[in-house]
Amino acid sequence: MNDIHPSGLGIGAALKDARRRQDMDVKEAEERTKIRARYLRALEAEDWEVLPAPAYVRGFLRTYGDMLDLDGEMLADRYRRFSEDSQGGASSPATEPLLRERARPPGSRPPSRTPVILAIAAGIIILLVILGSIGGDDDGDKSSGDGDKAARKLRRDDEKKPQPLRPIDLVLETKDSIQVCLVGGADEALIDAQTLVAGTEESFSGFKRYRLDLRDGGEVQLRAGGKRQELTADGDASFDADSRGIREVDYAGPDCP
Repeated sequence: MNDIHPSGLGIGAALKDARRRQDMDVKEAEERTKIRARYLRALEAEDWEVLPAPAYVRGFLRTYGDMLDLDGEMLADRYRRFSEDSQGGASSPATEPLLRERARPPGSRPPSRTPVILAIAAGIIILLVILGSIGGDDDGDKSSGDGDKAARKLRRDDEKKPQPLRPIDLVLETKDSIQVCLVGGADEALIDAQTLVAGTEESFSGFKRYRLDLRDGGEVQLRAGGKRQELTADGDASFDADSRGIREVDYAGPDCP
C-alpha cells in the first residue's frame, strides 16, 4: 500500500491525486466506498465544515484512503492530529466534540474501556465453549452441511460482484448534426462541446470509462468494448460506457467535462 503521495501533498490533494491516477471519477468512488459523493468532494477539498463529527471523518478517510491504495490509517491519524491542534474559532460539527474533550482538568484521563472490553470478550469465549460442549459430535453432519451451503453462497456472491473495469476502445458515429461532449476517464475532454455533422466517426482508446453528453438530443451509434448500440435522445442526455456496457445516466452537461 502506498504512503501519502511522496510530493508531500495534504490530505485532500493526496486523495484527489490518487483517485485521478486510478482514472476514477467521484461517482465510481461513491459506489465503491458507499460514502456520499458530497462527503468525498469535501474530503478532497479539506472542507471540514461540510463533514460530520470527527469520528465519522476518520472513518471516511480510512475507507477512502485504503480504497485508493493509500495508508488510510495514516490519513485518519493526520486528520486527528490536525483537529487536536486546531485552536479558537466558532464551534463546528468537526471541532465541537474535540473542544469538549479539552475541557477536562489538566492531567485527567478519560476512563479506560479496556477492562470492560476484556470482560465481554471473555464472556463470549466461555459461551462458545459451553455451546460447543453441548452440541458434541452429533452436530458434525449438520455443521458440514452448513459449511457447504456457506461455500456455495460465497461462490454465488463472488459471481454477483461487478467485474473490475478495464480500458476499452470507443468509436462514435453521428447520425445527425449534433453537439457532443465526450469525456474520457474522470475529467479529460476528448470532444469539447463540438457540433459534429452527420456521418462523422471518431475513435478513442485507453480509458476505462467514457461519458457522452448530447446537447438538445440527436442520434448516434456507439461501439464500446466490442458492444454496439444506437443511442437516441429527444433532449439533453448523457450516457456512460465502460467494459460492463452502455447505459443512460443523469444529464451531466452543459459543462464539458
